[in-house]
Amino acid sequence: MTPERIEIRQPLIIMFEQDDALVCHLHPRKDDTYEGYGLMICDLIRHVATAFKVDEDAVFEWVERERHKPTTTLTTPS
Repeated sequence: MTPERIEIRQPLIIMFEQDDALVCHLHPRKDDTYEGYGLMICDLIRHVATAFKVDEDAVFEWVERERHKPTTTLTTPS
């Protein structure tokens, strides 16, 4: 089965791997705020929990550990 192709018209966050590095591009609109992006990140964490069939608290706890002691570096600032 071939994946359906979609056209992304108004991206907000695009993440992909390139040359063994995680690349993240933010595309804030004129009225967007860091709080709004924070809400999107929380939604993403919940989607990750659902996709991996784990409790969302487990993912939030993992994010908190990484936030306090980063194991990766920001390679492509937005």
